[in-house]
Amino acid sequence: MNIIIASNEAMHAKMTCFLLEDAGNDVTIATESQTIWIQLQRGKVNLILLDEAFGVDKGAEFCREIRSQYHTPIIYTMEHGPMAERVHLLKLGADDVVLKPYNPYELLARIEAVMRRYGDDFLRIYTTYHPICVGPLNLDPVQRRVVINGIREEALTEREFQLLYYLVLNASSVLSSRQLLQQVWGLEDVTDSNLVPVYIGRLRRKIEHDPLKPHHIVRVRDMGYSFRP
Repeated sequence: MNIIIASNEAMHAKMTCFLLEDAGNDVTIATESQTIWIQLQRGKVNLILLDEAFGVDKGAEFCREIRSQYHTPIIYTMEHGPMAERVHLLKLGADDVVLKPYNPYELLARIEAVMRRYGDDFLRIYTTYHPICVGPLNLDPVQRRVVINGIREEALTEREFQLLYYLVLNASSVLSSRQLLQQVWGLEDVTDSNLVPVYIGRLRRKIEHDPLKPHHIVRVRDMGYSFRP
């Protein structure tokens, strides 16, 4: 697996590099964003370990920038942070947040968990061309977009597409926030997160005629959300 460690902390980067190479990975240490953009454009990156100590604008902003253009797995590493900050990073596009200093076995386990999620859903949704047409919506997994009524086209972020895709796959079923957090974000232990309503709101603004009176993505009181064709 090709992994990029994006960090300006030399000691942290070298120690992590040794660990990952010892596990059989090909690792590149990047201290500037241009290196990462080049590798992403070439399709040479399987995972980015993005440290908070990276770049002029700090890692969080760079995380958002990567996610706006690519769906490459990102694990964010940081010294400390309350749950609210970690949830914010997940909203920006990180797939997981690992606190430093970390146990080497823990990091490898977290990497395996993230890649396993991408292996199950990412490969099915993005590598295999599997469009879905439900009601007025036509979902294109390759271009990561939705076409509404055959006319209006909306580009989606990777996470927005995953959420909409999962809702459409389970059309007319009621999915709880916990189910969505588990299936779309791979989170097991976040019980008080506003990730789901935030992303539901984003999708409604993109696909609903009136986001304040949604017809397709509806909330079922005390139960969760449902997609209705």
